[in-house]
Amino acid sequence: MLMSIADAVPYAYITNYGSNNVYVIDTATNNVTAKVNVGIDPNWIAVTPDGSKVYISNRNSNNVFAIDTVTNNVTAKVNVGSGPVELRSSPDGS
Repeated sequence: MLMSIADAVPYAYITNYGSNNVYVIDTATNNVTAKVNVGIDPNWIAVTPDGSKVYISNRNSNNVFAIDTVTNNVTAKVNVGSGPVELRSSPDGS
């Protein structure tokens, strides 16, 4: 299983490549607090510097999803080129 982990204190966001979702884990209790459905084969995560958004690239659906870390809801789906993998957040979060 491929997975990527991003830290948006106090939560960890972990891709579940085989199930097409992201688990949100409370790092204080080590409990899963949410499961967010995203595109096919999520494989990389980036967190904005302020921790307000998490971005997930989906290699086989050619898109990136944005998750609001307060609600753990998908707020955007952006179609991108073929096979996106690595993501980075700019220092200013733009």
